[in-house]
Amino acid sequence: MFLLNRRTFLQTTAAGAALGLPAQAAPSSVDVFTASPMGAFVDSVVVVGDEAALVIDAQLTQADATQLADQIAATGRRLETVFITHIHPDHLMGIAVLNQRFSSVNYLAHPAIAEILAQMGNGMFENLKGNLGYAGGDSWVPPAPLDGPLELEGEAFEVLGPLHGDTPLITPVSLPQFDTLVASDIVYNGVDLWLAETVTDEAFAGWRSALDTLEARPEGTIIPGHKGAGTVDDRSGITHTRATLDGWEEALASASDRASLAQAMQEILGMDPQSFFAQNALNAVYPE
Repeated sequence: MFLLNRRTFLQTTAAGAALGLPAQAAPSSVDVFTASPMGAFVDSVVVVGDEAALVIDAQLTQADATQLADQIAATGRRLETVFITHIHPDHLMGIAVLNQRFSSVNYLAHPAIAEILAQMGNGMFENLKGNLGYAGGDSWVPPAPLDGPLELEGEAFEVLGPLHGDTPLITPVSLPQFDTLVASDIVYNGVDLWLAETVTDEAFAGWRSALDTLEARPEGTIIPGHKGAGTVDDRSGITHTRATLDGWEEALASASDRASLAQAMQEILGMDPQSFFAQNALNAVYPE
């Protein structure tokens, strides 16, 4: 498969024009599907090749995973690989829907993440499939360990990490052919962060270090793990995430009990204290 980056595409079209040949469109693309509010605005990334497609992260709810499957089917390509970036269910429960729609798919994850999901993934699926709007298929497939590079039709993509984000083990994916970094849940943009696992100095330091690592990378397009409407897939997501972490640390330092922390989250972070993300963060610090 020949993947065109922006510079190569411009060079190719310019050469074709000089020869009097019709310009050719790039044979491949990167498409993003963003979940509904029920699906926590998760981003799934579809890399479209000449004949096959690769998906990075698989959604949570049946409705969102079905729309993702429809988007994949609309490309006319065969779904070859689904890569899961980390163990959070909102990025992987939709495997059950994809597994019903497509055959002979390779479900993969970094070996450290695959090992955890082999132990807990089926139980997590059984616990969640009747909740959170999830009513998907009966067959959830644990991702196998990635053995070698992540590839689509001979083109290799770089799996980073694992790095620390809203959970300790997250594997962003660089798509250098498209000047794109799939940041997963190290970066959010325009939405609340999952903060329930970031309550220690070590967790704050790990997440901030990962943000520094991604910010230093060359990719111009940065696709966050979750994003709100009207946001742009660029370094503004890193800025948003870093500012939210600063505010969360300030809220934790100012609080003396659950009520005061809820108030600080609302005043400093603008989070609805009754939201799913806020309630889980409050429970992590002050269990009910």
